[in-house]
Amino acid sequence: MPPLPHSKAWYAHLATELGGYHHPWRRVLDGPDPEQTFDLLLEQVLRPDARVLEAGCGHGPDAVRFGQTVQQWIAYDQVPELLEMARRNAPHAVFEEWNGKDALPAALQDPFDVIVSRRGPTSIILRLPELAAPDAQFVYVGPRLTVPQVAERLTAVQWRIVAEWRISVQAYAPTWEDWRVRGAWMDEPVSRADWEAGVTPQGMPYREERYVVLARATSSATTLPELS
Repeated sequence: MPPLPHSKAWYAHLATELGGYHHPWRRVLDGPDPEQTFDLLLEQVLRPDARVLEAGCGHGPDAVRFGQTVQQWIAYDQVPELLEMARRNAPHAVFEEWNGKDALPAALQDPFDVIVSRRGPTSIILRLPELAAPDAQFVYVGPRLTVPQVAERLTAVQWRIVAEWRISVQAYAPTWEDWRVRGAWMDEPVSRADWEAGVTPQGMPYREERYVVLARATSSATTLPELS
């Protein structure tokens, strides 16, 4: 029996079968990838003197892309197979095995200027008071237009959302297998009957969605970046 979606064993399976933390279905988009909004925001927020913590780093693509543009990039994940890949992909960064809930590893105990979560665990929000330097920023992107626990947890730690974006792009899953795999990933029920009733020449239509958030501690001053 295959491991349950989003279990630790399932993420390890992604590492060995797909070569990293990738969406395991093909998709066709009618517009720009909605996650580009997060990329643009991150480019604006990061500074050369910043210490950055990444939650749920997977195989390290953000450490590869952004890690050498800042003073230090430290990341964590709970899946050893993904961390092994991340260390090979981004030797300039520091990677720790952590579940976001236990005691902080030593490498995570100095304050960070930016805390990043790309479709990663929202549990990191509850640890922001321990992790954040004064005027630190939290940057998050989630896989749906609304991720309720983000706002709830930011309120619980007295951080506030200073900017948010909701982006939706028409997308298609080109085959039944792609649609089935997406359903398992998103924890959405799918059936062959629904597929046959709704499929188009391009595949099964759906909306590729992202929810992007920039947050700061309640006492922090606010200067919004311009996305360009």
